[in-house]
Amino acid sequence: MTAEQRVPIPGTQRTTWPGSRQVEPLAAASDVLLTAWLKPRRGGDLDRERALTLGSTPPSQRTYVDRKTLAEQTGADPADVELLRRYCDGFGIKVAGSHWRSVTLEGPLEGLISAFGATVAIFEDEIKQRFRHRSDALRVPPEIAAVVRGIFGLHQWPRSRKLGGLQRHAQPLLASDVAARYQFPSADGAGQTIAAVQLRGEFKPNDFNQCMRAQGIASALPILKRVDDAAVAHEVATTHDLEAALDVQIIASLAPAARLVVYEAPDDERGCLDAVREAVFDEEYMPSVLSISYGWPEHVWTPVALDILDELFVAAALVGMSVFCSSGDNGAELSYDGKPHVLAPASSPFVIGCGATVIAGTGSDEQAWERSGGGFSARGAVPPWQDVARSSAAGYGVSAGRGVPDVAAQQSPGYYVVVDGVELAMGGTSAVAPVWSALTARINQRLGVPVGFFAPILYAPGSRFFSDVTAGSNGPYQAAQGWDPCTGLGTPEGTALAAALGAGPR
Repeated sequence: MTAEQRVPIPGTQRTTWPGSRQVEPLAAASDVLLTAWLKPRRGGDLDRERALTLGSTPPSQRTYVDRKTLAEQTGADPADVELLRRYCDGFGIKVAGSHWRSVTLEGPLEGLISAFGATVAIFEDEIKQRFRHRSDALRVPPEIAAVVRGIFGLHQWPRSRKLGGLQRHAQPLLASDVAARYQFPSADGAGQTIAAVQLRGEFKPNDFNQCMRAQGIASALPILKRVDDAAVAHEVATTHDLEAALDVQIIASLAPAARLVVYEAPDDERGCLDAVREAVFDEEYMPSVLSISYGWPEHVWTPVALDILDELFVAAALVGMSVFCSSGDNGAELSYDGKPHVLAPASSPFVIGCGATVIAGTGSDEQAWERSGGGFSARGAVPPWQDVARSSAAGYGVSAGRGVPDVAAQQSPGYYVVVDGVELAMGGTSAVAPVWSALTARINQRLGVPVGFFAPILYAPGSRFFSDVTAGSNGPYQAAQGWDPCTGLGTPEGTALAAALGAGPR
C-alpha cells in the first residue's frame, strides 16, 4: 500500500516539543515495545453518566462495578486485536500481550515506524537532553484506522534532570504535624490499598525505612509493580528519584497501615497511560486510591492520549477509585506561547487536582504558593459541578474550561523525606496529591467502603470542610474567597470532610 492510500489516525497529531530541535536522524535500534490503544468493542463504551452520578451520591449508597466485569464489558474486540496482529505480521511485529483496550507490540523500530507511518528523529531540548521525537500524525490503512486509536512509545519525553546536591533548607512538618494541622480523622489506613504512579524514579528501601524510624512509624515497604518493562535502577540520580521517595514516604507516614502499591513505568505517554490502566484494572491488589504526582501541559500530549486518560479515570470512578493529581510546580505554566496553561492529568474532570500553599511565618495562616499550578483547561469544558470556574474565568477575561486545582495543602515548610540518607524538607504540588490520598484512605477505613470519585460533593453548596486560602497568587491568578485557580477550594478540614462523606465520629 502506498503512502497516498493510508489515512491519518485522528487525534495522533503531534507538534514539536517546545524549545526543541532536530539534531540527527534516527539511528538503528534493537527491538522495542510499543502500546497500541484500540477502540472499545461494540456496545462497550464506558458509562460516563453513571460515573457523574456516582460522584454526587453519598458513598454508602453507591454500587461500584467489579474490575473484571468492567474490563470484559468495555475492552477491545478480540477480532480487532486479531486484525491488528495480521497487519503487524507483515512488518515483523508481534503482539506480545493485550490488556483491556491496549495491545503490546514488539518488533524492530524501523518496522514499527513503517507500519504506522510515523516521522521520527532525534531531537534536543533547551538543556541539551536528546530524545526520540515523533512528529505529525500516524498514518495507516483505513481498516486499521477504523480500530486503532493511537500507538504510544515511538515518542519519548525529555528525561528528568540530574539530581544536584541534597541539603535541608527548612524544618519540615512531621506526619503527626500534618495530620493535626489538617484535622485528619483518627485512623491509620488499615485494610486500604493506595496506588502510586511513578515514572522512571528509583525506589530505595533504606531511605523509606529511615524516614519511618525517625518518625516512630511502623509501615511495610511498598509493593513494586513494573509496567512496560520500566527501568527501576539507573546510574545517574534524577529528580524522578526524588519524586519516588516523596510519594511513598508521605503516603506511608500518614496512612502507615495501608498497603502501598507503586506502578513503576517509563516517563512518557505510553508509560503514564499504561501505569494508570494497570492501577485501575488491578484485580490482585484492587487499590481504592490513586496518587499521581506527575503532569505535563495539555499541549504536549497528543489529543487521543488525553481522551484515553479521561476514559481511564471514568473507569476509575466506576470501580470506586479516588484519583489525586498534582497541578504542577511552574505556576500557571506561561510556556511556549506566553499564555497560562494547565497540566494533564490534573485537568481531567474525573480526578481531584491538587495545588499548594505556604504557611505564613510562624502562624497558622496559609497563602497560595507562587509556583502552584492552576488555571483553566484549553480542552476540557467546565464540569457540571464546577460552575464557579466559569465565573472565575470570566473575571480574568479568559476562556472558561475545567478549573484546576480543586484542593490544596502546604508545600512549605515541607514534609519530612529522606533521599540517599539525607533528611529533607520536601514540597511542591507533588507532595499534596499523596497527602490527600492518605487522608482519603483514612476516610475509606472509617466508612468501610471506598468513597471513590467525590469531586461534586466537594463543590456542593454550603460545604464546610475546607479552610479557605485567600492570599497569594501563582502569577496570573489570585487566591480569593471560595474556589480559585491557585488553591482550589482550600486546605482540608479532615474530620469535617469525613463526616460529610458519612465517616464521622464513632
